[in-house]
Amino acid sequence: MGTKIASDLISESHYNPEQKLWRHVVLNAIEDAQLLNVDRKNSINKMNAHNWIMYDNDFEKICWWAGWDPDDVRFQYKKAVNDRSVKFYKKHVLWMQYTKYYNNLKIEKDLERRRALRKTVMAARKAVFNATSIMVTSLICLRQA
Repeated sequence: MGTKIASDLISESHYNPEQKLWRHVVLNAIEDAQLLNVDRKNSINKMNAHNWIMYDNDFEKICWWAGWDPDDVRFQYKKAVNDRSVKFYKKHVLWMQYTKYYNNLKIEKDLERRRALRKTVMAARKAVFNATSIMVTSLICLRQA
């Protein structure tokens, strides 16, 4: 991803074992965001990792604990997405949307809303299976997932 991250890892410039642990947490999320399989499980892991890196305040804390500036890490990550080093396909996004609808359906108690949600879930599932391998080219499209 970034030259600073790579050089830190190569030189093993960890000040303590905790810092090494947090660096691996960040790198694990980056690896998850690089998954290319478009099955449901991998798509959800990929999108969760992406959303954690891009939008979660915990990511910032973890970066600081790792000894890295979260703005630098996010900048390098965004650059990798824009350069297509980290790729997102339409199915990744659609699986995430389907999962959100499905989880809402599981907790909904009202019968009328459940019926409406069930239709939405079925439509989302159909969209996943009908999706082609189109690459998503904008971070804005990913935010909606």
